[in-house]
Amino acid sequence: MNLLAIETSGHSLSVAIKKGRAPARHAFLKGFSRHVENLIPLIDRLLKKERLKIKEVDTFLIGRGPGSFTGLRVGFATLKGFLAVRERPCFGAYSFDLVASTIPRSGSSCASGENLAVCLNAKRDKLYARLYRSYRQGWKPAGAPFVKAPDDFLKELPAGTRVAGDGLAVCDRDLLKKIHSLPEKYWTPRTSALINLYEKKDPLLKPFKRPKDFLPFYLRNSEAEERLKNKTQNQK
Repeated sequence: MNLLAIETSGHSLSVAIKKGRAPARHAFLKGFSRHVENLIPLIDRLLKKERLKIKEVDTFLIGRGPGSFTGLRVGFATLKGFLAVRERPCFGAYSFDLVASTIPRSGSSCASGENLAVCLNAKRDKLYARLYRSYRQGWKPAGAPFVKAPDDFLKELPAGTRVAGDGLAVCDRDLLKKIHSLPEKYWTPRTSALINLYEKKDPLLKPFKRPKDFLPFYLRNSEAEERLKNKTQNQK
C-alpha cells in the first residue's frame, strides 16, 4: 500500500509519502504561502526519492481544514486532478484533529477525563477551535468545531484544559498566563498525523464517500463572502 498525504490548510506546506512498509518520507516548507507554486514540485520530489509514480499511489490522505481558504482550494484541486486520471480511495481529517492526534496525554494516571483544546488562527480576530477529552486510546472530540473570539475562547475553557494550535499566537498574553499552553511543535497540522491516523484506523480520519466530502471544511465564510453579504443586507 502506497500512501500520499497532503496538508495545505496553513501557511506551512506538508507532504508525505509512505511506500509499502518503508518509513514515511516527509517534506515540510515552513513559512511559505505560495502553495499553488510549491505543492506539485514537492510531491514530485518525494515521488522521485521513493522511485514511485503518481499512478502507483494507492490511497490519498488530505487535511480538510479549516484554515487558509486559498491553501485548502489548492490542496483539493490537486487531489481532484490526480483522481481525474484514476479513482482511488481518499481519506481526510480536520485540522484540529490532526493537531490533537499528535499530543500525548499527561500520564497514565489521566487515562480518561483530561481536557484538551485546539485553536487555530482564523484571522479577523477569530479562532477556529475544538474541545477534546482523553480516553484510553487518545483524544476524542467533546463537541463540534466552532468559531470564537480569542479572549472569549480562553475565558470559557474548563479549568485545567491544555491548549494547542497557532491560535495561541494571537491570544492575550495575560490570559495565556492562566492556561496550560503547549509548545509550538503542537501548533501545526502535519501529514505525519494523517499517516498515523490511517495506520491506526482512527475514526478521526474519515473516508470520502459522497461528492460533498471532496470539498474543504471552511467553518466560516471568506472575507469576500462576508463583505458581499453585508453589502446585500445594507442595500435592502
